[in-house]
Formats: sequence, C-alpha cells, structure tokens
Amino acid sequence: MKSRLIKPALKRALACLLSICLLPGTLAVLTCLPVAADDNIVSNTPVKLHTFDEKLSAGHRQAAGDLGIHMSMGAPFNGFDISMPTYSTTDSEASVGIYRWDTDYETTIAADPLYTKRFAPLTDNAHNALTFDELPAGEYFIRIYDIKGSVGVWCSPKTVSQGYTYINGGSTEIDWHMVVYFTKTPNEPFLPVKSPEEIEAGKVYTPPAEYVIPEDSLLHTHKVMPDTWVFTDGLGRVSLTNADVGNPREDRTLAMFYWTWHADLAHGGATNTTELMKEHPDAKNDYNHSAWAGTGHYCFWNEPIYGFYRTDDAWVLRRQAELLANAGVDTIFTDNTNDSMTWRTSYMALYETWDDAQRNGAVNVPKVSYLLPFGANEASAIQVNALFNDIYRPGKYQNLWYYLDGKPMLIAHNGNIAENIKNYFTWRGGQPLYKVDKTSIGQWGWLATYPQNVYYGSREDMAARQIEQMTVGVAVNHSYKTDSITAMNGENVMGRSYTTDDPDRYLREGPSASLWGYQFAEQFHYALERDPKVLFVTGWNEWNAWRQPTPWGSEGAMVNNALVDQFDNEHSRDLEPTKGELKDHYYYQFVNFARQYKGANPIPTPSVNTTIDLSAGADQWKTVEPYYAAYIGNTKDRNAQGYGSLTYTETSGRNDIIGAQVARDEEYVYFHVECAENITAYTDTLWMNLYIDVTGDGALDGWNSFDYVLNKTAPSATTAVLEKFMGNGYASEKVADVAYTVDGRHMTVKIAKSDLGLSGDDYTINFTWTDHVHDEGDYTTFSGDILDFYISGDVAPGGRFKYSYVSTLENSGKPIDIPTETEAETKTETESRAESATDTASLSTEDETRAETPGGCTSSAIGTAAILLLLFCGGALSLRSKN
Repeated sequence: MKSRLIKPALKRALACLLSICLLPGTLAVLTCLPVAADDNIVSNTPVKLHTFDEKLSAGHRQAAGDLGIHMSMGAPFNGFDISMPTYSTTDSEASVGIYRWDTDYETTIAADPLYTKRFAPLTDNAHNALTFDELPAGEYFIRIYDIKGSVGVWCSPKTVSQGYTYINGGSTEIDWHMVVYFTKTPNEPFLPVKSPEEIEAGKVYTPPAEYVIPEDSLLHTHKVMPDTWVFTDGLGRVSLTNADVGNPREDRTLAMFYWTWHADLAHGGATNTTELMKEHPDAKNDYNHSAWAGTGHYCFWNEPIYGFYRTDDAWVLRRQAELLANAGVDTIFTDNTNDSMTWRTSYMALYETWDDAQRNGAVNVPKVSYLLPFGANEASAIQVNALFNDIYRPGKYQNLWYYLDGKPMLIAHNGNIAENIKNYFTWRGGQPLYKVDKTSIGQWGWLATYPQNVYYGSREDMAARQIEQMTVGVAVNHSYKTDSITAMNGENVMGRSYTTDDPDRYLREGPSASLWGYQFAEQFHYALERDPKVLFVTGWNEWNAWRQPTPWGSEGAMVNNALVDQFDNEHSRDLEPTKGELKDHYYYQFVNFARQYKGANPIPTPSVNTTIDLSAGADQWKTVEPYYAAYIGNTKDRNAQGYGSLTYTETSGRNDIIGAQVARDEEYVYFHVECAENITAYTDTLWMNLYIDVTGDGALDGWNSFDYVLNKTAPSATTAVLEKFMGNGYASEKVADVAYTVDGRHMTVKIAKSDLGLSGDDYTINFTWTDHVHDEGDYTTFSGDILDFYISGDVAPGGRFKYSYVSTLENSGKPIDIPTETEAETKTETESRAESATDTASLSTEDETRAETPGGCTSSAIGTAAILLLLFCGGALSLRSKN
C-alpha cells in the first residue's frame, strides 16, 4: 500500500496546482502562501476545488446499488457536485447524501445522512450539486444510493483526495471527479484517512453455522417432490425415474453457472442473431455490415422464453427458481468474472425473490454463490469486500448461502484478501482455461473441452482419487481444428452438436443437429463415469455477447466481428428454454442427466380404492394418498422493463393451484385439485383444465403425450366436457359429459374409467392441471403451444411435467389370488425352461443395446407396463420396450 502522506515541500506546489484547476465562476484564486503551523486555513475566502483535473485520464465506475467515497475535508464546506454519467439513458435516478464518518463503512451508512437530495431524472454527465449549511472540517462519506437505471461516477486512479471509494462495501483507491465548495481557503484541502485495511485490523469474523430448514417450513409441511414427476419432451424422449436411477444421493451437489448482468447492462437493445443470420448470413464476420446498424450493444443467440428480460424482474426470477429446483440444482454461481462489478441490482432482487419462494412458496430454491475474477487481483478483492460487507457480515439471506467444508464458499483467489475475511470463507480458485495438462489442488473449473479436467479439494482426496469437482458444458468456444480458443461465430467451433467422434455433424446435418445436445451428452456421460462430489454445469442464462470491433481469438482462430460466448442456436450454451427452435429440449435433457447424477425419490404409491361422494366435501380426501403438492404464490402479475425500451406484462394469474389428488374405485377415477383461495366462477375463460395421459408409455401421441382434456369446451355449473385428442395438434372430440363440483378452494371431477379407456386395476394416469393458460398476447384463447405453459396462468406441476398415479392390483386394497403350492407345482419342467430362456434372451438384448450406446441409461420396469429407456441424450432415437 502506497503512503497517503504528501511531503511538506509538495504542499505549496499542490496549492498552486489546484489554483489553475478551478471551474469558471470561481470565487477566489489560491496563491502560493506558506502553510500555517497551527492551522490548515489559508484565508477566510470561499473557494471551490476539483478533486482532480478534468484533463487527467479518467474512467468511470457504474453504481449498482451503492457507491461512496470516504474523505477528510481540510476546511469547512457547504456543498459539492459530482460528475455522473447515465450511459445515454434519460430516466435514471439516484439519491446523493453526505454522512459523518463513524468508525467504518457499515456503522457510517447505518446512520441517517446529514443531508441528502434526490436527482430524478439525472442528466448524463451533469455536475449534480448538493448544498447545505456549513459543515466543519473532518471525515465524511459521500454516497450515491437508491439507484434507478444506469448511474455512475467519473473517476481517476489519482489520489489527490487521499480517500477511498467503496463499491457496495468493497474498497478501492480511486478518486471521483467532484467539486467541493469550501467556505474558507484550505492549504491542504483533502487530508489522509485510514485505509480500509487499517480500519479492519484486529477484527475477527466467524461465519454462522449452516442454515437448517425449520421443521415447520413449507419445504417440509407442503413437500413438493419434482424428482417424482414424469414427462415426455418435445423430441419424444421420456423421463427417468427412481426405478432407473436409484434413490437420492445427498452427498452430491449439482451447481449451475448463472448470469446476473441482465439489469445493469440492459440499457442497450437486444438483437436476435439466429434470426438476423437467416436474413443476412454474409454479416456473420463483417462488423460494419448494414444488418448490424442500430442493433445495440448486446446480441442474443435467440429470444428467451420470458422475452429479453432483466435479472431484476421478480416474475422471471420466481419461474427460474422453480425450473432450477425441479431439475435438482443445489446451488448457482453467478458470473462475476468481469472487473469489479458484482451486479448488485440483480443479486439483491434474486435473494429477495428466492427467499420468498422458499419461505412462502415451498420452492427448494438453489443456494447462491459467486465465481469471481480469475486471479488474486484488485477487482477480485473489491468484490470480496463488497459481498462480505453487503451480504455475509450482516447475515442477510443466510438461508441461501452455499456452504462447503463448514463455511460459506466462493470460487475466488484469496492471495490478497485480509486474514479476518479470508478465514470466513472456504475458497476454491477459479481456473479459466478449457484445457490444462494438470490441475491444482483447491481449484475449480467452469467450462472445459471433452474429456473435462478433474479437480481435487485436498491431497487426501487426490490420493483417494475422490474427485471434488468437474464441469459439464453445452458448447465451448474452442476450435477443434486449431485446438485453441475462438469466438462462437468463428470456424470449426465445438457447438451443441459437436462430439469427438463426429466433429462435423453440424456441417453435414444442418440446424436439426442442434436439437439433440450431443456435446452436452458426451460431457455429461464422462462426468457421470468419474462421479465428482460437485458437478458444475455451464450454463443457464448467459444469452448474449457483445460484438467485438477488432479481431478476437487465439492465433490461427482469430475472428472478425467476434461474438465470443454466444452466437446462434448451434453456437450457444444456455439450457434455459427459448422461444426459438430449441424450445425446452435442453432443459429436459438436463433434468434426466441430473437424476442420473443425484438419484430420485420413488413415485408415490396410491392408497386403496376409495369411492368419492361429490356432495360430501373436501374432508373425505384427507385419507387419500398421495397428495401431489404444487408451488404456492406463483400467479402474481408481471409488469417489468426488459432490454432497451421493451416492457413485459402478464396478468393472467388467477387460481393458484397448490395441490392435487386422485382416487379410484371399480368404475370411476376421481380427480381433486386444491387452490390457495376460492376457485373463481366456471364462466371464466380457459378455466381449470385437466390434461390426462393414460397410455403410460410416454409416446408423443394425442397432444404432447396427453390423451384427454377437461374443460377445453366451457363447462356448465355441474357438468364438464371430457374430450380426446385426435393426434392432430390441439384438435379434439367429445367423449362424455362428466360430473364435477366446486367447494370453495376445492374442485372434484368424477370420470368413468371406461371413458378413459381404462379397466381393471393395473394402469397409470399421468396428469396436469392448468388455469388460464393462453396464447401469447390473447387472454381468451389457447391454441395448443405447450410453451405457453411456462408464461401464463398457472400450471401444476409445471411446464411439461406431469404427476404420475400408478394403480395396481397390489395397492388397490382388493384381495389377491395367490396360487396354492399345488398349483405352482403344476408347471411343467418344459414351461419353466421356456420362461428362463425368455428372460435370458431379454437380458442379452439389453446388454447388446448398452454396448451400442455407451453411457446409456439402465432399464427398469414400473408396474406391469414399464419403459425401457436406453438413451435420452445425444441421439435422435428414444428406444423403448415393454416387459
């Protein structure tokens, strides 16, 4: 740390320098007077002084929540102004306040400001003035806070003010471009202050024990079990269940790389490069091509399912929490690898939304941690200090902290972190490279080429060959010809369809090759084989890249007009569903891989046959099992700003479906649904639909694997219409009128088994309830795009997921005829040999199929008509057989 003191011989020179740096209209000009021994006041003449000359080289710091500077004023003063950019926006706002410095940053801002002023709106790069009654010389903290939009300060690495800037609590040595209004002329206008290291010296911080979910939490009392749900994805691939993957493994952690910059960077427009390339393929590597005119800074590889959203949009954040929880993601690591920016606007919105979803919505949301810059540099230290002071030291949202080895964990290098903070965390240094000859103990990766690097947490782990962490990527901006880093719009890129045994598949097959996730499958199969404790998946919602005006990449793989990390459908690495051609295919591929890695709970077993009386109320359902819980509180309205001038609204949330049940007897199946509040009138449009799949084989027949639908035709007060899908899109025909009743928050439907094509006791019913799902932009119509299940109304369980009700003779409660010993002995030796031969042939066929499909999934029977799933990823076929 450099000395903050100025030699006496320089003091008079500094005073002379400042005298030529005054703004027009200065009240007085400093003269080179000697410094008084007993006072820092040169005269009683007012003066206004710059902290640094505007002609000096300057950059800017964007404020993302809180930006302040600790200074010591050498004379009384009554105002200041700050040069604040708004990055060409016209609706940005901020408050500016001045505090008396007290002990440290946290103590200081906990008090009320001495004076404050709201600037709404801010003018780009204006000098925003705050004036007040005279304050004496001393230490103060000038703060920009309660920010709306894009706000920053012009700053310089010079140290004229001898102060320290705090970015959300993290400190750095930079000066702001300010003008201070002194009421008397100081000899030394700005005096030294203690460094943050000096302030923190001697303080000891101990992290709290890891948060334990209370017994009365909705996570226990209203337990949603997404790993028991089934699905058929848009490519016909079916879900793996407990029978395929085994029981949950609590000692495995699934991590997801997650981006929180879609708020602070959203002032630019959004360009869909996949669509742009369809019209202008020749613009791919031409930075000055006319097709790019007016496209803005940030180019999206396609449009997200929720539009070009910001990551402070609580409506989106809630849905992301559910999707990630449904997939089994345990923690996210946000991308903080760029400079000192922590993207506070977004992470605070994320914490607030996910905390509410966990406490009040029964969502087992992922924990939150951070991937900081790749090195023990100043930017990393600023972020560590900022996050520590903003989140960890005050104990905010501790229920969402990710712990490793008994402490909160960060992916960051700690070589320049103060000891009292260093001991608070578990650290793993970030490895930026996609390929390394040898990894270091205590490092973690974020993305790699196949076969991926392996990382060990300790020498003991390495000796035992217990891998701590590995990565899995959807695609890698790496050239398979030059074996070096390149941009996603370069040549020979390891895109979504790349595999080591077929690197040119995309060139041969074209866009259809991008649908199947071949590279994702190759990397995930390898990770499953190595079985690390932590699996880090890249990634969820990066979406965009900034076009580079100059060539970018490694020697031999330089790219003009480079879009480094994201480009189009093939050359992108997001798993989040899109409105484009990839839809939600990658999400369900990921869900199945996650179940292979972590295991899954068994599908719940139904209780015995029960006859339901539609007039007897909801109490008769108290003994019916299982209760299929759904998330609570996810029908709130959306009214949010997106990228650029885009805005998004959604007000279709109506009946909040929180649970469902099924009962059956000899003749009927009874469906029961519960909502958070009284169910609205049956005359509402698109009201309380029930989708039913009874084939049980997951085939994409009917409509998106559903065979029947209830209430597609508007019901009467007591009668609903059951319809059967014709296998022609959303078209259907009437099967029967069925009785139903609504009792406050509860609704029950009675359907004859024969109307569903069912008989006996052995059958599987998969089902989904929805309310007010509609075509995008039309609240009165639903035409059958299942992607609307993500963005309108309410859907239980959500997306393509279905609850599964598996009825068997064994769980019906009926007596079972068991063959007597005499009857069992009547089997001839020939019959027994024939059965044995059949079993052996079945096993041989399975073994041969596995040999042809390396890393494929094991098979299992569920009930009497089970799906043998040999491949769910990286191929164009889903092979199924029934036992």
